[in-house]
Amino acid sequence: MRLPAHIETTLFGVAQEALTNVRKHAGTTRAHLALERHEGTIRLAVQDWGYGFQPHAELQETSSGEHVGLREMRERVELVGGHFSIASQPGAGTLVVAEVPLPSSKGGDNFHEH
Repeated sequence: MRLPAHIETTLFGVAQEALTNVRKHAGTTRAHLALERHEGTIRLAVQDWGYGFQPHAELQETSSGEHVGLREMRERVELVGGHFSIASQPGAGTLVVAEVPLPSSKGGDNFHEH
């Protein structure tokens, strides 16, 4: 399956940032990345079993320039009409999910399955 370029670019950027965050902040070398198509959407999930954190507080913190990556992931996904979520708590790892609607196969889009 080949996705439209703007969706590929968005999901690649989210995966790259999420895996970078695992490497920098999670304190673990294990992560799981899944990309699934389901009922008109494509879902990217990146999970780790590291330190975890409080996502709401982290997304609000911007004065020091930290955690900008989390907000940028959310903005990228929302720009293509998708939904972004983070589930985490201290000591319990982190799950980052980006769900993006797929264009319908009707019309002039470039969505092709191979």
